[in-house]
Amino acid sequence: MPDNLPPPDTTATLTASLSAAIGADNVSLSTERRALFSQDIWSKAPQPVDIVVRLADSAALSYSVRLAGAAGLAVLPRGGGMSYTGGYVGDVGPALLLDLSAMNRVLSVDAENMRVTVEAGCTWKALHEVLTPLGLRTPFWGPLSGISSTIGGGLSQQNAFFGAGLYGTTSESVIGLTVVLPDGTLLTTGARRPQDGHPFYRFYGPDLTGLFCGDCGALGVKAEITLRLMPLPAHEAYLSVSFTGQDQCLAALADVARSGIAAETCAFDPALARVRMKRASLLSDVKALGTVMARQKSILGGVREAARIALAGRSFLPEECWSLHLTVEGRSAAAVEADLSALRAIARRHDGVEVENTIPKVLRAQPFTPLNNVLGPAGERWVPVHGIVALGDAIAAQAAVAGALSAMEPDLSEAGVTIGFMLTSLSTNGFLIEPVFFWPEAREALHEATVEPGILSRLPVHQPNPAVTALVARARQAVVAALQPFGAAHFQVGRAYPLSEDADPAAFALLRAIKASVDPGHRLNPGVLGLQV
Repeated sequence: MPDNLPPPDTTATLTASLSAAIGADNVSLSTERRALFSQDIWSKAPQPVDIVVRLADSAALSYSVRLAGAAGLAVLPRGGGMSYTGGYVGDVGPALLLDLSAMNRVLSVDAENMRVTVEAGCTWKALHEVLTPLGLRTPFWGPLSGISSTIGGGLSQQNAFFGAGLYGTTSESVIGLTVVLPDGTLLTTGARRPQDGHPFYRFYGPDLTGLFCGDCGALGVKAEITLRLMPLPAHEAYLSVSFTGQDQCLAALADVARSGIAAETCAFDPALARVRMKRASLLSDVKALGTVMARQKSILGGVREAARIALAGRSFLPEECWSLHLTVEGRSAAAVEADLSALRAIARRHDGVEVENTIPKVLRAQPFTPLNNVLGPAGERWVPVHGIVALGDAIAAQAAVAGALSAMEPDLSEAGVTIGFMLTSLSTNGFLIEPVFFWPEAREALHEATVEPGILSRLPVHQPNPAVTALVARARQAVVAALQPFGAAHFQVGRAYPLSEDADPAAFALLRAIKASVDPGHRLNPGVLGLQV
């Protein structure tokens, strides 16, 4: 990269300078591309970004950030694009968007020191495919959207699922980072080996790594990430349980979290369970049977497991039940069976009835499937909202959310809005409540770029429905308000959750001061986290 920056001038001059430095093919003024990269699953910017640049490495990233800052442009970092809170979509301009998806390499796998270093645009699926043949994985190993969600995006936004029941979120598996600050400076965190420059331990003095975890790209752009490794579990087992009542399911999930046994947990209300059953195609069912068979330790075991799933079909959940789905893992079959017995005992205490364990088994067999669920089974728009509460507040918080939505039910029902609930736990102290909304609304370019063409072609096309979308926006806000009395935390803070209201005033003042120190011009993702100029 050039040592000296050209003088700031017009967008044309900036484009020419970027093209010369990182290649013209990596700099786009295309109307279609700018529009695509100016929206997420939920929102669309009032005006498209001015330039989209695709970065190949840390040097190109650093130079592009420096150059855009000198030219007075806002800089918006984007990973896999699966935000639904305006994580990189704001009312800012002129703006340059950083497409980090090409920074997708696994840079180093160090089994001796149990660490792996990746570029920020590496997807969870890509990392999983590199590590699995080596008998390794990271403790937290990805969200359900890991086919396209990037590790840098997950660290910036936080996420849950695979491994989270035992090991918590993305940031709890991170050792150290290389971050590009708003002036282009490369900053590294974590104790590093001089031989290779990669971090091997996170804590040496204040935890500066944590400063960039969950920052939504407000303080710096992740370039490289080092995560700790662990051996792949030698054994797995699965449990699914149905409950006739909501509170029994929630209480059981909270007890499972307290036990520290389940690697993954998820619960569905009857409405979301019905959607999941509708979504799967026969082809995906056949693929699932094949992957389940392949994961068994013997041919006979594989046939037996596939037969059980096939015989259960899609009617293994009783009508109108809440269901809880759990995965356990361990070093020995005896230990896993003991854990499974303990989870069965928890379920029985809450009047749960064991059912076919198809859902957790298939989730493990096919962890990162195509993201066709960004649209509903009838082509509806889809968007979640969530909150994380203490385990002891789970039932009361769910009741508050249900009450807030019940007050809006006549309007929601008349508008054709349907709602389902997904619940999960985070280590031994977090309970996540996530209502999911489906409503008739025209799909956007991002949906068309995400859903598989064969699936997309079969979905109904809805007309623009801004009044109903506004109603969904009010319902999401009502959920957030209902959770505030419980001190709820949120992933993907973006531009949707009220961090500035919820945080301790002194803590948020410190965050403002850090932002002002590293980014005095508020050029980096301005407005995210509620950090206004």
